[in-house]
Amino acid sequence: MIEAADRFFRLLGIRVEPSLIAHDAHTNMDTLIKYFGHGDPLVDRFIKSLVADAEEYWRGRSEEYPNDPVSQLREWLAYEGHQTGYMMEPAVLLSRTAAELFEPLKHHPLLKEIENYWQAERRRVVGLCKAAKLRDPLELADKLLLLVHGARNERGAYGSLKPSRLLQKAGNEMMVAHGAQNESAGDRPEELD
Repeated sequence: MIEAADRFFRLLGIRVEPSLIAHDAHTNMDTLIKYFGHGDPLVDRFIKSLVADAEEYWRGRSEEYPNDPVSQLREWLAYEGHQTGYMMEPAVLLSRTAAELFEPLKHHPLLKEIENYWQAERRRVVGLCKAAKLRDPLELADKLLLLVHGARNERGAYGSLKPSRLLQKAGNEMMVAHGAQNESAGDRPEELD
């Protein structure tokens, strides 16, 4: 049931009809409800798995570029700017799930898990900006996060001439404006269209 829910949540969103999950898992609604109520525990597991996947990405950058916060930030910008399977990326799925959980007059309790991850991501980016001794690290981190979250949300809406193709360049220019060394053309990954 967990695997079926994960598959449907990734493809159709968390508002998928629970009977589809039960059917795909070769069980029935009574069994699904017995183990997972009306779905919130499955959604909670899904959110936690996305957060764990996103955290794994950051751990990889830290291991790949130990003691080099500028390279970690640049690699993050390059990665976010050149996503190809973007709709299935944990960060994009977290955004979509947050949108599905949002209700104007009340705060869904599962939304807190996503907000906590986004706050942790923000603290991480601020920490990297501070470790790199860049000017105004909080302001720079927020600018970079605005660029990245904007790129995550615009993908697929513009065709081949998408604004996110400039994410890495814009982020690097911001970092240089805040005191980072300008990377040489030989160090920069090729831009993808």
